[in-house]
Amino acid sequence: MNDEQFYPDWLYKKIIENDLPWDKKADLTLDSFNEKYTLHDSFWVGIFYHVAFDQSVTLSFQWDSVWLPDDIKEGTSHVDDWPYLFIQLEEVKEITTSNFEDLEGINRAIGGMEILEMDGNFHLAIDDVYGGQINIVFAGSHRILALNPDETVLKI
Repeated sequence: MNDEQFYPDWLYKKIIENDLPWDKKADLTLDSFNEKYTLHDSFWVGIFYHVAFDQSVTLSFQWDSVWLPDDIKEGTSHVDDWPYLFIQLEEVKEITTSNFEDLEGINRAIGGMEILEMDGNFHLAIDDVYGGQINIVFAGSHRILALNPDETVLKI
């Protein structure tokens, strides 16, 4: 791994310490988020499983602003200006991945996201444009938060 830092300092600290400003979360469910926005072409930052203290997972993305309405964020192809999107899932029961291969330094761009409710659990599937898929089964609540690269809240 090289010494180049890809993300702002605050992002590392907030994710590792599970200290994102969830009190400023968006008033959205995963369904309403999917109806209004898309993860298409966004980049994975990572999946952070907070097993030390609870069974929550925080999904982190660099959210492609090209697909956002201009009144929320002006679209740009300059990735460093893209906002960060976080989705926290509670009471996670299972995480599976499939079709992930080394892309030799290419970040995995998202193709789409789907959420279903079955047998009292939520099933979240996120596909990337290279055929990879993340599947997460969870029973608890979920929260959605968007932050600009300067750590200010992006109202969605």
